Amino acid sequence: MKMIVIDSREVKQAKGILESLKRLGVETEVSFLEAGDYLVGDILIERKTPTGFVSDVRSMRLWSELDKLKRCIDVKPILVIEGSLSLIEKITKWSPSQVLGILNSIIIDWKIPAIILPSRRWFVIYLRQLDRRAERIGKERPHPLRMKEKVENISDRIRFVVEGLPNVSGTRAINLLRRFKTIKALANASLQELQSVEGIGEKIARDIYMVLNTEF
Repeated sequence: MKMIVIDSREVKQAKGILESLKRLGVETEVSFLEAGDYLVGDILIERKTPTGFVSDVRSMRLWSELDKLKRCIDVKPILVIEGSLSLIEKITKWSPSQVLGILNSIIIDWKIPAIILPSRRWFVIYLRQLDRRAERIGKERPHPLRMKEKVENISDRIRFVVEGLPNVSGTRAINLLRRFKTIKALANASLQELQSVEGIGEKIARDIYMVLNTEF
């Protein structure tokens, strides 16, 4: 049984990974995945390079991808960042605390484990380990993926976007939106205005301001 399914939209970026897995004798299948990039047994992986991670945080796309991971049934989602966190710091000028704040939001608030791997070689080895695990415990691939129906209105979408900011929990997101009303107004807020919001101290305000105002 082919254990590793690679999303058809990921194939171009995954060419080297496919070749490496083939050399290791790992069987793969290319198919459309509703969420994630790799399905290994019951493990669903969203893979990001440092530049891809930054781009998706800035565009807020990352949070919609994480939402899809969370809504998948019978799988365990994992976010993999392939590369150094210091590279994220270098290309964005975000401080380590800001980068870690985003990761904390993913791990603690979203309850999605995140693993940092130093290179593509490590990622290939990680996939092989998961493949062996799936074979050992006899985990069938839940493919095609089944997803819980998404029920949301425009207010949910707005809050969802704001919750993607560093160290912004659901309560803080609501407080920010009550103060600024729109995402546009929030993005244009000064550091002092951010600090005036309940639950947003100087450090969190600075992290939010940096993410919203630093050029890519």
